[in-house]
Amino acid sequence: MTSVGDIKLALEQSCELLRDAYRSVREAQGALDEAVDILVEASANHPESLVPAGFLKAGERFADELELIVGSLDLVQRLAVEL
Repeated sequence: MTSVGDIKLALEQSCELLRDAYRSVREAQGALDEAVDILVEASANHPESLVPAGFLKAGERFADELELIVGSLDLVQRLAVEL
């Protein structure tokens, strides 16, 4: 049988993993933004953009992913408090 303490510990670990995921997504967002900036600058010397369309689509999705992580973290924290 699982105790309330075990559940709280698992929820705490989940919160840490969600915080780590948030930081990782933010780092990836920053790295992608930097790469796009470099490619945009390099594109000035080329007839076509060097920025892959997939980079722009990926950049647009970061906000949704971060919102999902924050929402999940909020739910897990509320559940932990209710226990």
